[in-house]
Amino acid sequence: MTFDATISRLPTLFAADTRLVERSRHAVVRLLLEGGGSGWILRLANQDLGVSRPSGPMPGWDIALRGEAQVWQDHWQLMPPVEAADIFGMKRAGRLAIEGNYLPFMRHLQVVKDILALPRAAT
Repeated sequence: MTFDATISRLPTLFAADTRLVERSRHAVVRLLLEGGGSGWILRLANQDLGVSRPSGPMPGWDIALRGEAQVWQDHWQLMPPVEAADIFGMKRAGRLAIEGNYLPFMRHLQVVKDILALPRAAT
């Protein structure tokens, strides 16, 4: 499945995981995810996850996670390789850039990581 197709499925996967939805009740964060030349904004607030394409030259986001589409495909494998199992592992391996406002990102880190891992269970 392509990067774009997988990202567009995230709200459905998120809504189906009632435990994750409950754990996200205090989370408010906007992520820019880029895979290759494609970008998506993920907005998490009020136990709801929305995804959309960035609008305008400067879309609003708290944190950007940028990598090639392949790094995301590796991350979404049922058993990802060590260098793709975690967003910080991908950064450490030089496969992902993380930039922006770390405060909301780190405040809700486990929820964000769990959302980004949702496609693993759906394969």
